[in-house]
Amino acid sequence: MQKRDFIQQAAIEFLPQLEWDLDKALAYAEKLWKRLDQRGYGDARQTGPRDIPKAYDQLSKQPVMKAAFDLFWAAFDYKAGKDRAAARWLQMGPLEKAIYDKIVKAAKQAAIDRKNLPEGQSPKMAEGWLTERRWQDMDETAVEQGQKQQDQKARQIWQINQDLAHAKKMAEQTGDAYWHGEAEKLTNQLRQLRSPT
Repeated sequence: MQKRDFIQQAAIEFLPQLEWDLDKALAYAEKLWKRLDQRGYGDARQTGPRDIPKAYDQLSKQPVMKAAFDLFWAAFDYKAGKDRAAARWLQMGPLEKAIYDKIVKAAKQAAIDRKNLPEGQSPKMAEGWLTERRWQDMDETAVEQGQKQQDQKARQIWQINQDLAHAKKMAEQTGDAYWHGEAEKLTNQLRQLRSPT
């Protein structure tokens, strides 16, 4: 609590006992603050990212965290508030590599999305992005993961079909056993990909 807030609150509490004499209530509140301060109860420091002086420099003491932060900072690509973002990073504490990788991947996507912000909308700074744990917004749902796998399988099938068409054409033109073998191998790959299991 800040001194001003303490004095106000204490004075309000003292007013009824001091017959609503505001000057006396303030004097008592100030004396109480002074006595508490003398006994070590002074201003309570708020903790937050702004309270970590030279936060980026402090990351040097933890090389893994610093390396991960540097990757994040480069991926996020919004060069404002680096020290405050580093302070937030320090507050998150050491994380597993998989989580750092996830954060960096999401930061890259955030940088892309930032380029398409509607006019008049302010971009989120790195400190706020980390505070709000925005990388978790990028988690894929089971449906999205399933769709991604289907898309990948469709691309594989398309590529094999292209290769198969080429192998058949070369087998027809050259009569070479190699191309007949390639066509057969690619046909088997297609069967495996298209099978339901």
